[in-house]
Amino acid sequence: MTEQKLTTETVVTRAKPTFLKRIWFTFKSDRLSWSIIIFITAFFGYFLIAPLASILVTAVYVKGEFAFDTIGAIFSNPLFFNPSGGEESYFIRLDHRQDVDVYMIRGANLGIFLNTLLIGVFTTFLSLVIGVTTALIMARIEIRGKTILGGLLLIPLVLPPFVSGVGFMALFGDKGLINEHFLAPVFGIKIILEGIVAIIFVQVMHYFTLIYLNVYSSLMNNDPSLEESAENLGASKLRVLRTVTLPLAMPGIASGSILVFILAMEDLGTPIIFAGFGDVVAKQTITYYIAKHIFAGSETSDLAQESIILGSFLLIFAIVGFFAIRKFVSLKQYSMVSKGRAGEYRTIKPGIMLQIGLAIYFFVLLVTALVPHIGVIIASMAEPQVFPLDLSFENYRYLFDADKGFGLFVKNTLIYSLISTAVIMVLATLAGYVANRKKFKGQTAFDTLVTIPIAIPGIVLGIGYIRMFGDSGSLTIGGTVFREWTLNPIIFPGLILVISYTIRKFPFTVRAVYAGLQQTDVVMEEAAVNMGASRIRIIAEVVIPLIGLNIIGGALVSLVYNMSEVSTTLVLISSSKYGTLTWKMSEASGKVGELAAIGVFLMVLQAISLLTTNLLLKNRADAITGI
Repeated sequence: MTEQKLTTETVVTRAKPTFLKRIWFTFKSDRLSWSIIIFITAFFGYFLIAPLASILVTAVYVKGEFAFDTIGAIFSNPLFFNPSGGEESYFIRLDHRQDVDVYMIRGANLGIFLNTLLIGVFTTFLSLVIGVTTALIMARIEIRGKTILGGLLLIPLVLPPFVSGVGFMALFGDKGLINEHFLAPVFGIKIILEGIVAIIFVQVMHYFTLIYLNVYSSLMNNDPSLEESAENLGASKLRVLRTVTLPLAMPGIASGSILVFILAMEDLGTPIIFAGFGDVVAKQTITYYIAKHIFAGSETSDLAQESIILGSFLLIFAIVGFFAIRKFVSLKQYSMVSKGRAGEYRTIKPGIMLQIGLAIYFFVLLVTALVPHIGVIIASMAEPQVFPLDLSFENYRYLFDADKGFGLFVKNTLIYSLISTAVIMVLATLAGYVANRKKFKGQTAFDTLVTIPIAIPGIVLGIGYIRMFGDSGSLTIGGTVFREWTLNPIIFPGLILVISYTIRKFPFTVRAVYAGLQQTDVVMEEAAVNMGASRIRIIAEVVIPLIGLNIIGGALVSLVYNMSEVSTTLVLISSSKYGTLTWKMSEASGKVGELAAIGVFLMVLQAISLLTTNLLLKNRADAITGI
């Protein structure tokens, strides 16, 4: 009886695996995927999170003391914070020069901090109005030649904002073509935009396209049966637009808006171009001040505390905006009745008056948006400082002259950009694969980590790299010093530039890869698994061939944006020996012909890239512009 009782009550228990063993078992279950996750996380943690964290910490605590006094001094200094404006502040000023009335439109100068904030807010608002309006017209109204018109609306993207500044000055500057050879002799007036008004104008004519692409993509992906149901219940077209159409397009509106807001505030190239032509207010922006006051003195490598604090504010705006929009979108429900589109949209057939109105709208929009492009092309074929006579190709010969021209800068630009793009193609493909195909704890955090660089101001990341690696030396083996093997940008900026380009332009390719995988059925990979193929072989022989066009399309976008990158480049490069085209443009400020030739070169490259990407991704603009 005792034996039977012991037998029935004996329970065999196994010890619970320890925390480390559970991690090891998880890792063994899919070594390739977890290796990718760990490597990507470590890479971004070290070269993105750590530099940014060091900036935020240094902004409030430096050399064993809190820096609150410096922060207070910034906001009490009219140079940084001047809500009332200075004595020379004006919106419109009229000058009389001989027989010409000059209308100078500048906007108020409210100090570096408020100027930057105003640029971000007004650029976003105006881009939002134009972008949403254009997207609604293109998506819901029948227009002849819509395909051609859609292609024309992409043209603003082929010119980086800072190059747009050159074209703008070539036409609307004090000595520009329109002012000097049309308005002055014909009407006896000149209209000169300068300061934050000019910066906002140039940015809006470039960035409205980003909102248009995101909103248009959202509108075309909506289920039309929802709008039809609302109309059947008696809702007017205006009410359907307000309560159904626009709320369903909110992901595109929100992501495009925050992207424009961040890009407008972190733009360094446009203020530098205008400042090079003598615009005083253009110098009163956060990015320009940081670029010109990185170090505490000319003979020290210590970062200026004011620049660190201003950079931290720029970073906080970007991060808060990024997560706020993501949270806002996640709180809303954007579900459809069915997956994809259930039917065709009922577009409006415009009457004659509406057709005339639309023709005027698009004519004014495209002419205004293309003004910088026209100005850059004309300026590039003109002799320096002469418009529009004596056209020649001298500036282009100078551009590719290795000895006297920009040949060295073209070479450096291609080297940095091609290497970083090659790294992006490999890492983004792997990161996009695990983010889409593998379900794991922390997946949302991983997706955020590889996407958030698009929202990080490049000038702040550049300061972070100087903060982290400014004291490191070159690699030394057996007494031989390898100067190029260092992360210290003061010694050799090439390596850290490649890393910064890889980090900042990573989202464009990873988004394109992710979008391609969403459109690819996993059944093909499962079939390969059943045939005994390894995970590496599946990625190499199944996944990559299926999404190859997405990889190439995203990489092309990353490549061109690498070549036209401004803010990080200007912060990290201090010697012409390692300079890029954008770095040289900042050094050649005021030399219209030379600047324009560089601008046309970058414009052609960007046009080829975006047109190719548009064909490859089939207008999946949200894959490369959304956040």
